Amino acid sequence: MLYGKLDTPSTYLPLLGHPIWEEALNALRQLDAGSPLGIQELRGKDMFINVHTYDTLIESDCRFEGHRDMIDVQYIIQGGEYVDWMLKSELLPDGSYQEATDFQYYKTPTRRLSTRVHLSAGYFAIFFPEDGHRPQLSDGVAPSVFKAVVKINRMLLD
Repeated sequence: MLYGKLDTPSTYLPLLGHPIWEEALNALRQLDAGSPLGIQELRGKDMFINVHTYDTLIESDCRFEGHRDMIDVQYIIQGGEYVDWMLKSELLPDGSYQEATDFQYYKTPTRRLSTRVHLSAGYFAIFFPEDGHRPQLSDGVAPSVFKAVVKINRMLLD
């Protein structure tokens, strides 16, 4: 996982100069409160941006999730949420892997071993295929988020 602020390039300096990361970050820079909801393909199914909104929830109503092939760049346009992070190798699957959507739920550990980050307007977190993440956690301030997720197939970075 990487965590940074879009208007502070020093927080993501190692990504600069790579064409895929530049394209993803530039797509996020174009977003504002008036951006339309929905999916926009950047490189077909291998790289796209999904702009959406949802209400945040209490911790017991949120689940860990992960992907095998896709990297998530989760960016908050408005509002805020907490997102928990753990390596998938430390989590147990909860249900079957959905190959068509590259999606897997994971069981919440009985002991809290995760790292929690606060995503608010302008901040992003990058979750790699090795990362489990639990978004949508209420931060106690914003009741909802207006968010964009750039999905990047890991093969584009090979």
